[in-house]
Amino acid sequence: MDLSTSTPSRRTVLGMGGALGLAGLLAACGGSSGGASSSGGGSSSGDLRVWFMKDSVSQKGMDWLKTTFEEQNPGSTLTYEIQVWDGIVPKLQTALASADSTPDIIELGNTQAPTFCAVGALEDLSDLKADLGGDDLTQSLVDLGSYDGKMYAAPFYAGSRIFFYRKDLFSAAGVQVPTTIDELTAAATTLQQANASTPNFSGIYLPGISWQSCIAWLFTNGGLLASQEGDTWKGGLSTPEAQASLQQLQAIWKTGSTSGTVTDSTTASQPFVPFNTNETAMFFGFNWHLKSIDPALVSSDKVGYFGFPPVAAGGVGKPFAGGSNVAISAKSSKKDLAKKAMQLIFAKDFQEAFATEGGWVPGNLSYASALGSDELSTLTTAAVKNSVGTPAAKNWALVEGAKTVDDFYVAMGAGKDPVSLAAAADAAMEKVLNQA
Repeated sequence: MDLSTSTPSRRTVLGMGGALGLAGLLAACGGSSGGASSSGGGSSSGDLRVWFMKDSVSQKGMDWLKTTFEEQNPGSTLTYEIQVWDGIVPKLQTALASADSTPDIIELGNTQAPTFCAVGALEDLSDLKADLGGDDLTQSLVDLGSYDGKMYAAPFYAGSRIFFYRKDLFSAAGVQVPTTIDELTAAATTLQQANASTPNFSGIYLPGISWQSCIAWLFTNGGLLASQEGDTWKGGLSTPEAQASLQQLQAIWKTGSTSGTVTDSTTASQPFVPFNTNETAMFFGFNWHLKSIDPALVSSDKVGYFGFPPVAAGGVGKPFAGGSNVAISAKSSKKDLAKKAMQLIFAKDFQEAFATEGGWVPGNLSYASALGSDELSTLTTAAVKNSVGTPAAKNWALVEGAKTVDDFYVAMGAGKDPVSLAAAADAAMEKVLNQA
């Protein structure tokens, strides 16, 4: 992961959170609102244009897809046009509006997908869902790729956070791996007290700006950022479930962490730095963060892992999963060919390449075992399987662009009043989510 580049990689985006370039997204770029209906399968042969994002798909995976598609469809070709995340939303908005300019298959960030589903830019994939994986598809990404009961963007791949912890610091403080959220708070507090002589030490490294980490508490308590009631979206931060999660977070920031007030996104996205310098005992991160942990800590068996704990023992922790969806443009003139390529994208060889080549959890979870059977891989797969997504609302991208949730959790990390701030954040979200 290169955080110095001006064009963020997918790993950087997942680590830092937030949507990219999200302004003016809701001009219609396809058919009528609510998704497009097929206007026929289009050409039986031709050049299939595929937009994948830089670093999303390995060269091995792309080579396999191109070769296999062209072998199975004589007379047709598959051409990749690799895109970068910076500015992709307005670029898609323009390209998808015209049959002359549209690519046939596109990759979308999972939190960007609802907007394009809602404005009719994507082909309905509901009839193809069973062929792509059916119930084995990552549900949180299915939700984000669906609109009005139909799936328009299928889960491509995902990553989700798990806890990394310092076994040596846990042992020295007499702390066990927590199995509930209350035990997590107690562990962080004990570790904070045991290492009080270490400057800047945090029992748990959890910046308030890391809202995609913080919403794991919300989801695990049964809350949502927003939910739909009929045709109206309601903010969810004032609900009893959300308020319980905020009390838990502020308890951690009060007694088990000094990192709640970190507001720099780049610093927050590098939790392995304090982990390596003995300034924290645990952090909530992605499987690829292992590569940034001091090899000496790993080789001496000082690094352990555990999944996000439930509210009560025996329950399930529910983190957020970041990732991508993949879709067919409603304006494509080669829908039948695109559907054949989609079936190959969800075939074993291609899906497993996400795991073996990229370290991602494939969109079809039946192939997730390719990630590995070690503890880190198993926990990562479970985290994605149990994950919950941001609201599948057409205007959610605008909420992220306004940084409403970012600012809310920064205020929580600073110890501000959760009741009044939640009411204000809910009102701000509702204003945006319910605008035409």
